[in-house]
Amino acid sequence: MTDGPVVTAARLGPGHDGRAEVVVDLAYPNGGRTQLSIAQEAVTRALDAAGLTSLDELAGRSWTVLVAGMPPIGLDAT
Repeated sequence: MTDGPVVTAARLGPGHDGRAEVVVDLAYPNGGRTQLSIAQEAVTRALDAAGLTSLDELAGRSWTVLVAGMPPIGLDAT
């Protein structure tokens, strides 16, 4: 078991700019819950880096699996 948040679900959702985003539900060890909206491109990179092929495979994994899809701070991801 991880010490931090765990992904409980992930699904496609609408982004504020009209592009698809992935909505990720997280559960914390203390019972707290939250949702993140992540650019579809970032999630695609994270899935590839983790060797996963679908959003469903994120469930039960540490939220840190998503970090592989994030651009370095201060760099434009486009």
